[in-house]
Amino acid sequence: MQYTINTSRPLQLNFGAKGNERILQNVYNLINTFRYEVAYNRTLGIDPAIFDKPLDTAIALYTAEVFRIVSDYEPRAEVRSVNFTGIDTDGNMEFEVVVEI
Repeated sequence: MQYTINTSRPLQLNFGAKGNERILQNVYNLINTFRYEVAYNRTLGIDPAIFDKPLDTAIALYTAEVFRIVSDYEPRAEVRSVNFTGIDTDGNMEFEVVVEI
């Protein structure tokens, strides 16, 4: 089954999540975590240097990072597509990530 995760919408953590809901929550956390943010796993997360690149380059690098990080850390989910949806008023890039579980 396919699910769409929007990076611009905050996710309310459900510590009792099970099944697909837990997998989706894991993917959401992975794609919204920056590298060097997790104390004992410094390589977990998206490289923040991506966002200092020109827009087209940043979109391509972010897409590649999402595919890499999900396949490495949450193999129960498979990324189908990553779509750039725009930039919010604070200058943050927004994406929709479609995963299949």
